[in-house]
Amino acid sequence: MNETPAPPSAAEVRALLHTIALLLRHTHHLGPEAQLLLADLIDELGKSLDEAKVSSAEIARLTESASHLVQVAKAEDQEGVVEQARDRLERAAVAVESGAPTLAGLARRLTEMLSNLGI
Repeated sequence: MNETPAPPSAAEVRALLHTIALLLRHTHHLGPEAQLLLADLIDELGKSLDEAKVSSAEIARLTESASHLVQVAKAEDQEGVVEQARDRLERAAVAVESGAPTLAGLARRLTEMLSNLGI
């Protein structure tokens, strides 16, 4: 019997985003200011989960997309992959926008900030 795993709880998603923020604070090729701005934005994403009025599956998809984008950004030399990750996060933001506009806006700020950094 193939059971679909349950989406992560808000607490699990917050913990994942906090871990990503910690990793960003130690990503040296971004520069100290960029590290802090990105890490703070990821932490803010985690805090805004309580306000979200969307399914936990949609939140999980948005979080996983944000996580993937940050991991790709950390890897430096991944042309094409970053654009795909950015597009994926944008699609996830659109999916949660009606129920969680703040969350969607934060996700868009993340993609914009990475783009402004040349990532």
